[in-house]
This record gives sequence, C-alpha cells and structure tokens, in this order.
Amino acid sequence: MANIKFNLTVDSMFDFCEVLEAIGIDSVTEEFSKEDLEAFKNEDAGSVGMTVIMKISKFIVRKLPCVKDELYKFLAGCAEWEDGTPVSVEDIRKMKITQFVKIIRDFLKTEGVMDFFGGAVELPDTEQPDSKSSATNDTAIPMDI
Repeated sequence: MANIKFNLTVDSMFDFCEVLEAIGIDSVTEEFSKEDLEAFKNEDAGSVGMTVIMKISKFIVRKLPCVKDELYKFLAGCAEWEDGTPVSVEDIRKMKITQFVKIIRDFLKTEGVMDFFGGAVELPDTEQPDSKSSATNDTAIPMDI
C-alpha cells in the first residue's frame, strides 16, 4: 500500500468547506458539546485534538454515503502519492477500505487541520451586533487609483 501525503492550501480549506456543507455544517457542530467548544476557545487546539479527531472521524464515517463524491474530489485535490504524483478521484474510488480509512485519519492529523477547526469554532465570536461597529459598504472610503 503506497503512502499518500497531503498538501493543504487555502484552496483545500474551501474545498473542505464544500464537504462540510454537503454533510450539513449544523450537523457537525451538533457533534461537539459546549465543553468541547469552550476547550477550543480556551486551550491550544492540539490539547483537545484527539477528542476532536475521534468525534470527527466517527461523524464522517456515519455520513460517508451522503458525501462520497465531494469527499473523493476533496481528497484527490489535496493529496499526492509519496512519489509526488497527484491522487485521482478514480484512485480513491478503487482504494481498499483499510487504505481509505488510513488516509481519512492521516488527513485529520495533518498540520493545520486542527487550526482550521479551532478557527471555525472562533468565528461566531467575530460577529458584529450592529453595522456601527463593523466595516460595511456604506462606511468604505473610495480611493482614487
């Protein structure tokens, strides 16, 4: 079984958001207790990482039939074989189950993934209650170039 490595970029984040949207983003947040979410806000994401990995892994396995195509596309878009050649959607479709489960685990352990989830949890705290304290089109200052 050849190894796969992930090259996660900003585009990967947007592609992963497509997978989360197909799953149902509200469903993902329901997997975490209030204590889990607070741990993300108050602690280093790495310290709660294993709990998150296990919960997300369990959730993804349950939802795989709903997001099969999106997940294949995402994984193919950010993975390459150890020799540097891109992984295709067809490669992923033909994988043995054990290899597929391994790459899901490897993805969740990839540097930056936990930061993505930690950042996503913090996003609700950035909401502005009114337009007076946030930048809007009506407060933008036009500049001549």
